[in-house]
Amino acid sequence: MRAYIKKLQSKPEDARKRILLVSLITSMSFVVLIWVYGLGGLFSGSNDSQTNNSLKPFTLLANSVSDAYQNISASVGNISSISKKSTSSKQIDLIPVETPANQ
Repeated sequence: MRAYIKKLQSKPEDARKRILLVSLITSMSFVVLIWVYGLGGLFSGSNDSQTNNSLKPFTLLANSVSDAYQNISASVGNISSISKKSTSSKQIDLIPVETPANQ
Protein backbone atom coordinates (compact mmCIF):
# COMPACT_ATOMS: atom_id res chain seq x y z
CA MET A 1 0.00 0.00 0.00
CA ARG A 2 2.86 2.36 0.78
CA ALA A 3 4.37 1.70 -2.63
CA TYR A 4 1.04 2.59 -4.28
CA ILE A 5 0.84 5.84 -2.27
CA LYS A 6 4.41 6.74 -3.27
CA LYS A 7 3.50 6.01 -6.89
CA LEU A 8 0.48 8.34 -6.63
CA GLN A 9 2.56 11.07 -5.01
CA SER A 10 5.04 10.99 -7.86
CA LYS A 11 2.32 11.66 -10.48
CA PRO A 12 1.47 15.20 -11.61
CA GLU A 13 -1.23 17.12 -9.76
CA ASP A 14 -3.77 16.89 -12.61
CA ALA A 15 -3.49 13.09 -12.68
CA ARG A 16 -3.90 12.89 -8.91
CA LYS A 17 -7.03 15.05 -9.09
CA ARG A 18 -8.51 12.79 -11.79
CA ILE A 19 -7.76 9.69 -9.73
CA LEU A 20 -9.35 11.33 -6.69
CA LEU A 21 -12.46 12.29 -8.69
CA VAL A 22 -12.88 8.82 -10.19
CA SER A 23 -12.40 7.08 -6.82
CA LEU A 24 -14.81 9.50 -5.14
CA ILE A 25 -17.51 8.97 -7.78
CA THR A 26 -17.05 5.19 -7.62
CA SER A 27 -17.24 4.98 -3.84
CA MET A 28 -20.22 7.34 -3.57
CA SER A 29 -22.05 5.43 -6.30
CA PHE A 30 -21.53 2.26 -4.29
CA VAL A 31 -22.91 3.95 -1.14
CA VAL A 32 -25.94 5.31 -3.03
CA LEU A 33 -26.69 1.91 -4.54
CA ILE A 34 -26.65 0.26 -1.12
CA TRP A 35 -28.89 3.05 0.25
CA VAL A 36 -31.40 2.74 -2.61
CA TYR A 37 -31.44 -1.04 -2.21
CA GLY A 38 -32.20 -0.60 1.48
CA LEU A 39 -35.04 1.82 0.78
CA GLY A 40 -36.66 -0.50 -1.76
CA GLY A 41 -38.73 -2.27 0.90
CA LEU A 42 -40.18 0.97 2.26
CA PHE A 43 -41.55 2.18 -1.08
CA SER A 44 -42.63 -1.13 -2.59
CA GLY A 45 -46.17 -0.77 -1.21
CA SER A 46 -46.18 -4.16 0.50
CA ASN A 47 -47.51 -4.33 4.04
CA ASP A 48 -45.24 -6.97 5.46
CA SER A 49 -44.54 -7.22 9.17
CA GLN A 50 -40.88 -6.25 8.82
CA THR A 51 -41.80 -2.82 7.42
CA ASN A 52 -44.37 -2.27 10.14
CA ASN A 53 -41.89 -3.29 12.83
CA SER A 54 -39.24 -0.93 11.46
CA LEU A 55 -41.65 2.01 11.71
CA LYS A 56 -42.90 1.10 15.18
CA PRO A 57 -40.16 2.99 17.11
CA PHE A 58 -41.18 6.21 15.36
CA THR A 59 -44.79 5.59 16.31
CA LEU A 60 -43.72 5.05 19.91
CA LEU A 61 -41.69 8.27 19.82
CA ALA A 62 -44.64 10.24 18.42
CA ASN A 63 -46.96 8.82 21.08
CA SER A 64 -44.54 9.65 23.90
CA VAL A 65 -44.10 13.24 22.64
CA SER A 66 -47.87 13.61 22.41
CA ASP A 67 -48.33 12.26 25.94
CA ALA A 68 -45.65 14.60 27.28
CA TYR A 69 -47.33 17.59 25.62
CA GLN A 70 -50.70 16.63 27.09
CA ASN A 71 -49.17 16.24 30.56
CA ILE A 72 -47.47 19.63 30.36
CA SER A 73 -50.67 21.24 29.10
CA ALA A 74 -52.61 19.74 32.01
CA SER A 75 -49.98 20.89 34.52
CA VAL A 76 -49.61 24.44 33.26
CA GLY A 77 -53.17 25.00 32.14
CA ASN A 78 -54.28 27.16 29.29
CA ILE A 79 -51.61 29.85 28.98
CA SER A 80 -53.60 32.01 26.57
CA SER A 81 -56.44 32.44 29.07
CA ILE A 82 -53.97 33.32 31.82
CA SER A 83 -52.31 36.02 29.73
CA LYS A 84 -55.69 37.61 28.92
CA LYS A 85 -56.68 37.90 32.58
CA SER A 86 -55.72 40.89 34.63
CA THR A 87 -52.75 40.19 36.87
CA SER A 88 -53.35 43.14 39.22
CA SER A 89 -55.54 41.03 41.52
CA LYS A 90 -52.79 38.44 41.79
CA GLN A 91 -50.02 40.85 42.67
CA ILE A 92 -47.94 39.79 45.68
CA ASP A 93 -46.40 42.36 47.99
CA LEU A 94 -42.78 41.62 48.73
CA ILE A 95 -41.34 42.11 52.18
CA PRO A 96 -37.73 43.26 52.23
CA VAL A 97 -35.41 40.93 54.07
CA GLU A 98 -32.44 42.31 55.91
CA THR A 99 -29.34 40.24 56.50
CA PRO A 100 -28.04 40.13 60.09
CA ALA A 101 -25.05 42.30 60.79
CA ASN A 102 -21.69 40.69 61.43
CA GLN A 103 -21.47 39.72 65.05
